Amino acid sequence: MRGLAALALAFSLALLAFSPCRAAEMQLSKGMTHYARDMEFYYQKPRPEVLPGLLRTLATQGVLGHGEKRLVVAAFLGELAAKRKASLEALADGAESLPGGAAADARRTLAWAAHLGGFSNERQLLDRLLTPADSTLRAHMGRSPAPLAAWQPGEPAVPRMFWGAYMASGDAVWLDRLIDATLSYARLNAAGRQGEAGFAGSAAAAALLYDMAPRHAAVQERVRTRLAGTSGPEADTLRLILRENGR
Repeated sequence: MRGLAALALAFSLALLAFSPCRAAEMQLSKGMTHYARDMEFYYQKPRPEVLPGLLRTLATQGVLGHGEKRLVVAAFLGELAAKRKASLEALADGAESLPGGAAADARRTLAWAAHLGGFSNERQLLDRLLTPADSTLRAHMGRSPAPLAAWQPGEPAVPRMFWGAYMASGDAVWLDRLIDATLSYARLNAAGRQGEAGFAGSAAAAALLYDMAPRHAAVQERVRTRLAGTSGPEADTLRLILRENGR
Protein backbone atom coordinates (compact mmCIF):
# COMPACT_ATOMS: atom_id res chain seq x y z
CA MET A 1 0.00 0.00 0.00
CA ARG A 2 2.89 2.36 0.64
CA GLY A 3 3.76 1.92 -3.04
CA LEU A 4 0.66 3.83 -4.09
CA ALA A 5 1.62 6.81 -1.93
CA ALA A 6 5.08 6.76 -3.54
CA LEU A 7 3.48 6.71 -6.98
CA ALA A 8 1.32 9.66 -6.01
CA LEU A 9 4.40 11.59 -4.93
CA ALA A 10 6.03 10.86 -8.28
CA PHE A 11 2.90 12.08 -10.05
CA SER A 12 2.91 15.29 -8.03
CA LEU A 13 6.54 15.95 -8.89
CA ALA A 14 5.94 15.22 -12.57
CA LEU A 15 3.23 17.89 -12.69
CA LEU A 16 5.01 20.38 -10.42
CA ALA A 17 4.40 23.15 -12.93
CA PHE A 18 0.67 22.80 -12.25
CA SER A 19 0.97 22.68 -8.46
CA PRO A 20 0.52 25.96 -6.58
CA CYS A 21 2.90 25.05 -3.76
CA ARG A 22 5.68 27.08 -2.15
CA ALA A 23 8.42 25.25 -4.02
CA ALA A 24 6.80 26.12 -7.31
CA GLU A 25 6.18 29.71 -6.29
CA MET A 26 9.90 30.26 -5.90
CA GLN A 27 10.35 29.55 -9.62
CA LEU A 28 7.05 30.54 -11.22
CA SER A 29 5.33 33.87 -11.47
CA LYS A 30 2.25 34.77 -9.47
CA GLY A 31 0.30 34.52 -12.71
CA MET A 32 1.43 30.94 -13.20
CA THR A 33 0.32 29.92 -9.73
CA HIS A 34 -3.01 31.67 -10.25
CA TYR A 35 -3.64 29.90 -13.54
CA ALA A 36 -2.62 26.53 -12.11
CA ARG A 37 -5.48 26.73 -9.61
CA ASP A 38 -7.88 28.08 -12.26
CA MET A 39 -7.13 25.07 -14.41
CA GLU A 40 -7.41 22.43 -11.67
CA PHE A 41 -10.79 23.68 -10.46
CA TYR A 42 -12.10 25.03 -13.75
CA TYR A 43 -15.02 22.57 -13.85
CA GLN A 44 -16.30 24.04 -10.58
CA LYS A 45 -16.19 27.64 -11.78
CA PRO A 46 -15.88 27.92 -15.56
CA ARG A 47 -14.40 31.24 -16.66
CA PRO A 48 -13.79 31.25 -20.41
CA GLU A 49 -12.28 34.72 -20.16
CA VAL A 50 -9.20 33.34 -18.39
CA LEU A 51 -8.32 30.86 -21.14
CA PRO A 52 -6.26 33.22 -23.36
CA GLY A 53 -4.19 34.30 -20.35
CA LEU A 54 -3.82 30.72 -19.20
CA LEU A 55 -2.52 29.61 -22.60
CA ARG A 56 -0.22 32.63 -22.84
CA THR A 57 1.26 32.10 -19.37
CA LEU A 58 1.79 28.36 -19.81
CA ALA A 59 3.49 29.03 -23.15
CA THR A 60 5.74 31.87 -22.00
CA GLN A 61 6.75 29.99 -18.82
CA GLY A 62 7.89 27.05 -20.95
CA VAL A 63 5.33 24.58 -19.62
CA LEU A 64 4.02 23.80 -23.10
CA GLY A 65 7.51 22.96 -24.27
CA HIS A 66 7.25 19.75 -22.23
CA GLY A 67 5.51 17.08 -24.29
CA GLU A 68 3.46 15.47 -21.52
CA LYS A 69 2.29 18.74 -19.99
CA ARG A 70 1.38 19.95 -23.47
CA LEU A 71 -0.89 16.93 -23.88
CA VAL A 72 -2.59 17.56 -20.52
CA VAL A 73 -3.34 21.15 -21.50
CA ALA A 74 -4.44 20.03 -24.96
CA ALA A 75 -6.86 17.54 -23.40
CA PHE A 76 -8.21 20.32 -21.19
CA LEU A 77 -8.73 22.74 -24.07
CA GLY A 78 -9.96 20.03 -26.43
CA GLU A 79 -12.65 18.99 -23.94
CA LEU A 80 -13.83 22.58 -23.57
CA ALA A 81 -13.90 23.10 -27.32
CA ALA A 82 -15.71 19.80 -27.92
CA LYS A 83 -18.42 20.92 -25.50
CA ARG A 84 -18.56 24.34 -27.21
CA LYS A 85 -17.22 26.07 -24.12
CA ALA A 86 -14.13 27.47 -25.85
CA SER A 87 -12.99 28.39 -29.34
CA LEU A 88 -9.67 27.00 -30.53
CA GLU A 89 -9.73 29.50 -33.39
CA ALA A 90 -10.02 32.43 -30.97
CA LEU A 91 -7.23 31.04 -28.82
CA ALA A 92 -5.09 30.68 -31.95
CA ASP A 93 -5.69 34.35 -32.74
CA GLY A 94 -4.29 35.31 -29.34
CA ALA A 95 -1.33 32.95 -29.63
CA GLU A 96 -0.11 34.72 -32.75
CA SER A 97 1.14 37.66 -30.69
CA LEU A 98 3.41 35.51 -28.50
CA PRO A 99 7.19 35.48 -29.00
CA GLY A 100 8.54 32.82 -31.36
CA GLY A 101 9.14 29.78 -29.18
CA ALA A 102 6.10 30.38 -26.99
CA ALA A 103 3.91 30.92 -30.06
CA ALA A 104 5.08 27.63 -31.56
CA ASP A 105 4.37 25.76 -28.30
CA ALA A 106 0.91 27.33 -28.07
CA ARG A 107 0.11 26.44 -31.69
CA ARG A 108 1.20 22.83 -31.18
CA THR A 109 -0.87 22.59 -28.01
CA LEU A 110 -3.95 23.87 -29.83
CA ALA A 111 -3.28 21.44 -32.68
CA TRP A 112 -3.32 18.57 -30.20
CA ALA A 113 -6.51 20.01 -28.68
CA ALA A 114 -8.12 19.94 -32.13
CA HIS A 115 -7.06 16.32 -32.57
CA LEU A 116 -8.12 15.15 -29.11
CA GLY A 117 -11.44 16.98 -29.40
CA GLY A 118 -12.35 14.86 -32.41
CA PHE A 119 -13.47 17.73 -34.62
CA SER A 120 -14.72 17.11 -38.16
CA ASN A 121 -12.72 20.15 -39.33
CA GLU A 122 -9.51 18.97 -37.67
CA ARG A 123 -7.60 19.07 -40.95
CA GLN A 124 -8.45 22.74 -41.51
CA LEU A 125 -7.46 23.58 -37.94
CA LEU A 126 -4.15 21.79 -38.30
CA ASP A 127 -3.48 23.55 -41.60
CA ARG A 128 -3.77 26.83 -39.73
CA LEU A 129 -1.88 25.84 -36.60
CA LEU A 130 1.01 23.79 -37.94
CA THR A 131 3.82 24.80 -40.28
CA PRO A 132 5.95 22.65 -42.62
CA ALA A 133 8.45 22.42 -39.74
CA ASP A 134 5.79 20.51 -37.81
CA SER A 135 5.52 17.68 -40.36
CA THR A 136 6.79 15.06 -37.89
CA LEU A 137 4.27 16.18 -35.27
CA ARG A 138 1.46 16.12 -37.81
CA ALA A 139 2.39 12.59 -38.88
CA HIS A 140 2.43 11.53 -35.22
CA MET A 141 -1.06 12.94 -34.76
CA GLY A 142 -2.20 11.04 -37.82
CA ARG A 143 -1.11 7.79 -36.16
CA SER A 144 -2.72 8.69 -32.82
CA PRO A 145 -6.32 7.88 -31.82
CA ALA A 146 -9.01 10.55 -31.84
CA PRO A 147 -10.95 11.67 -29.93
CA LEU A 148 -9.38 11.41 -26.48
CA ALA A 149 -11.96 8.80 -25.42
CA ALA A 150 -10.39 6.39 -27.93
CA TRP A 151 -7.05 6.42 -26.08
CA GLN A 152 -6.16 3.54 -23.77
CA PRO A 153 -4.32 4.26 -20.49
CA GLY A 154 -1.34 2.07 -21.25
CA GLU A 155 1.17 4.88 -20.83
CA PRO A 156 1.37 7.23 -17.81
CA ALA A 157 0.65 10.29 -19.95
CA VAL A 158 -2.83 9.07 -20.90
CA PRO A 159 -4.44 9.05 -17.42
CA ARG A 160 -3.07 12.57 -16.98
CA MET A 161 -4.78 13.55 -20.22
CA PHE A 162 -8.03 12.09 -18.89
CA TRP A 163 -7.54 14.24 -15.80
CA GLY A 164 -6.96 17.28 -18.02
CA ALA A 165 -10.32 16.66 -19.68
CA TYR A 166 -11.97 16.17 -16.28
CA MET A 167 -10.62 19.49 -14.98
CA ALA A 168 -12.26 21.19 -17.94
CA SER A 169 -15.76 19.74 -17.79
CA GLY A 170 -16.18 17.74 -14.59
CA ASP A 171 -17.65 14.94 -16.74
CA ALA A 172 -17.67 11.76 -14.65
CA VAL A 173 -16.82 9.68 -17.72
CA TRP A 174 -13.18 10.72 -17.25
CA LEU A 175 -13.21 9.73 -13.59
CA ASP A 176 -14.61 6.34 -14.57
CA ARG A 177 -11.77 5.87 -17.07
CA LEU A 178 -9.30 6.64 -14.28
CA ILE A 179 -11.05 4.35 -11.81
CA ASP A 180 -11.18 1.52 -14.36
CA ALA A 181 -7.43 1.88 -14.86
CA THR A 182 -6.92 1.97 -11.08
CA LEU A 183 -8.81 -1.30 -10.69
CA SER A 184 -6.55 -2.80 -13.35
CA TYR A 185 -3.55 -1.60 -11.34
CA ALA A 186 -4.94 -3.26 -8.21
CA ARG A 187 -5.41 -6.59 -9.98
CA LEU A 188 -2.01 -6.57 -11.68
CA ASN A 189 -0.19 -5.42 -8.56
CA ALA A 190 -1.84 -8.06 -6.36
CA ALA A 191 -0.87 -10.75 -8.88
CA GLY A 192 2.75 -9.58 -9.02
CA ARG A 193 2.39 -8.64 -12.70
CA GLN A 194 4.12 -5.28 -12.51
CA GLY A 195 6.05 -6.00 -15.70
CA GLU A 196 2.93 -6.45 -17.79
CA ALA A 197 2.14 -4.03 -20.60
CA GLY A 198 -0.16 -1.32 -19.37
CA PHE A 199 0.91 -1.53 -15.73
CA ALA A 200 2.69 1.84 -15.79
CA GLY A 201 -0.39 3.63 -17.10
CA SER A 202 -2.75 1.98 -14.64
CA ALA A 203 -0.34 2.77 -11.79
CA ALA A 204 -0.28 6.41 -12.90
CA ALA A 205 -4.08 6.50 -12.79
CA ALA A 206 -4.10 5.10 -9.25
CA ALA A 207 -1.46 7.59 -8.12
CA LEU A 208 -3.36 10.46 -9.68
CA LEU A 209 -6.59 9.58 -7.90
CA TYR A 210 -4.72 9.11 -4.62
CA ASP A 211 -3.22 12.57 -5.03
CA MET A 212 -6.37 14.37 -6.15
CA ALA A 213 -9.13 12.73 -4.12
CA PRO A 214 -8.46 14.80 -0.95
CA ARG A 215 -8.71 17.99 -3.05
CA HIS A 216 -11.88 17.18 -4.99
CA ALA A 217 -15.12 16.11 -3.33
CA ALA A 218 -16.54 14.91 -6.65
CA VAL A 219 -13.61 12.52 -7.06
CA GLN A 220 -14.16 11.12 -3.57
CA GLU A 221 -17.86 10.65 -4.28
CA ARG A 222 -17.25 8.80 -7.54
CA VAL A 223 -14.59 6.56 -6.04
CA ARG A 224 -16.89 5.78 -3.10
CA THR A 225 -19.71 4.89 -5.50
CA ARG A 226 -17.46 2.51 -7.42
CA LEU A 227 -16.13 1.02 -4.18
CA ALA A 228 -19.59 -0.37 -3.44
CA GLY A 229 -19.23 -2.89 -6.27
CA THR A 230 -15.69 -4.09 -5.56
CA SER A 231 -13.89 -6.46 -3.22
CA GLY A 232 -10.41 -7.83 -2.55
CA PRO A 233 -7.38 -5.84 -3.73
CA GLU A 234 -9.56 -3.58 -5.88
CA ALA A 235 -11.60 -2.51 -2.85
CA ASP A 236 -8.42 -2.13 -0.77
CA THR A 237 -6.94 0.22 -3.37
CA LEU A 238 -10.08 2.36 -3.60
CA ARG A 239 -10.24 2.56 0.19
CA LEU A 240 -6.64 3.67 0.26
CA ILE A 241 -7.44 6.42 -2.24
CA LEU A 242 -10.24 7.50 0.09
CA ARG A 243 -7.93 7.20 3.11
CA GLU A 244 -10.32 4.56 4.48
CA ASN A 245 -7.86 1.68 4.46
CA GLY A 246 -8.40 1.10 8.17
CA ARG A 247 -12.03 0.21 7.69
